Amino acid sequence: MYHWFPEHTNLTPDQQTDALKAVIAGIGDFALWASIALAVILIATGIIVNFKFRDKFAGFLKIAIALTVGFAVSLVGVLLYFQITRLSMKGEIGLNFWLWVGFASLVVIAVTVCALLKAFNNKHFKYFAIGFATAVLAYVIVLLCLFPTDLEVQGSKALYIALAILLIGAIIVLAIIFDRKNGSANNTRALTYAGICIAISYALSYIKIFDGPQGSSITLASMLPIMIYSYIFGAKKGVLAGAVYGVLQCLQDPQIYEPLQVLLDYPIAFSAIGLAGIFNGAKFLKGNKLFEIVLGAIVGGFARYFASVLSGYFVFYSWSTMDSSLLYSIVYNSAILIDAVICAVVGALLFSSKAMVRQIDLINPVIENKSIED
Repeated sequence: MYHWFPEHTNLTPDQQTDALKAVIAGIGDFALWASIALAVILIATGIIVNFKFRDKFAGFLKIAIALTVGFAVSLVGVLLYFQITRLSMKGEIGLNFWLWVGFASLVVIAVTVCALLKAFNNKHFKYFAIGFATAVLAYVIVLLCLFPTDLEVQGSKALYIALAILLIGAIIVLAIIFDRKNGSANNTRALTYAGICIAISYALSYIKIFDGPQGSSITLASMLPIMIYSYIFGAKKGVLAGAVYGVLQCLQDPQIYEPLQVLLDYPIAFSAIGLAGIFNGAKFLKGNKLFEIVLGAIVGGFARYFASVLSGYFVFYSWSTMDSSLLYSIVYNSAILIDAVICAVVGALLFSSKAMVRQIDLINPVIENKSIED
């Protein structure tokens, strides 16, 4: 399956994996410019359609979404294949990797099945949801107990665990309290859009504006699709979509050293992005949707940043190039805040268009508006 080079090649195994890494980087560079070109074409066409053929704008938007999703899924498939091939050749796909593949599969199956049951068989939804939640919790406990640990935690492990639990609790509480409750879209639509937004975010995460040392990077607003999904469908669904996206991120470029570190860096950190929807309908913003998405992007980005700073301080302290490992973690993970700012700026540009806002509102219209079909 992984015979990418001739059997009698003069390249060493390290050179072969470096060559594949260069291929992945090249595809990423191509994807960056292809994405910019696609965005320019779609935006320019959308402006023309909106002003000249306004009644056709909804149809154009569906075509634009289909093209974007097709591009994203194709890009994800190609890059993920090359990445797994490279990791396999390096011998990095071991027990740790497959443990997290199993966890990823369980989370994705649980969310999908529960969403479908909620839509088509609400009577049995509660029992399956409890069963899946129990299975996921049991899997996490097994990981925490049996996970092969490559790094020791710095300082107080009790403090490390307590701060992680506090962050998880804050994400859950905020998502429940500030969840959007007036959307009328059904769960099938919510699940469909979740898949679309996760695919687009995943593709954008490969398109790096800046690729720093030790894995840090700034992407082309890769968190924004999840943030917009959370804004449209509510913080609870946004947090779940973010968690699924985080598990997939672990498969993209796994940094697996310690069980809680993996949870913090992937499902917990990316689920925090789902908090971007907490300001939808906030009374103090008086219906200003642009401010709602911008503030949400900042909160979601900062929550993800906090999760990464925690794992950086307690687990990755040995990588520090500064006297203070906490300062190192704060500075090193600052790329996440830059990512969040980019998402806020791009989100502001999108929400400054009244036509775009109208179409976003049609995806999950308010319950009181009976004239709009779901």
